[in-house]
Amino acid sequence: MFDDKMVVRFKDGTTLAGFGDNFMPGEESILVADLDGHAHEIRLQEVKLVCFVRNFVGDSQSHAPSGQLLYQAVPGRKIRLKLKDGEELRGVSSLSELPRNGFFMTPLNPNSNNIHIYVNRDVVLSFAFES
Repeated sequence: MFDDKMVVRFKDGTTLAGFGDNFMPGEESILVADLDGHAHEIRLQEVKLVCFVRNFVGDSQSHAPSGQLLYQAVPGRKIRLKLKDGEELRGVSSLSELPRNGFFMTPLNPNSNNIHIYVNRDVVLSFAFES
């Protein structure tokens, strides 16, 4: 339990770094153990994003050393999101349309600190497929 490094970004702008497990978008809450080992039950409707990360000190736009590919792109379609707070995200997802609940996407940059990201549907202002 608590095998994945994650950074939870809440709608109110706060963050929580810790360890949790992968989850399904339809779940109501998740458990995250913060870096001090305290467990938190987090309601997914309160989050903006849950970022599954390589390390806790990093940038979503970071790059590995030149030429090093950390993982291969996942199958799916390219998407572009604009969030209600103005943040824009691009990635790959297996979606065929914007779902009613949250969803997962993988960043386009294969060397990003983010491995994959859960996006709360409530924070999405616009959603588009890219070619």
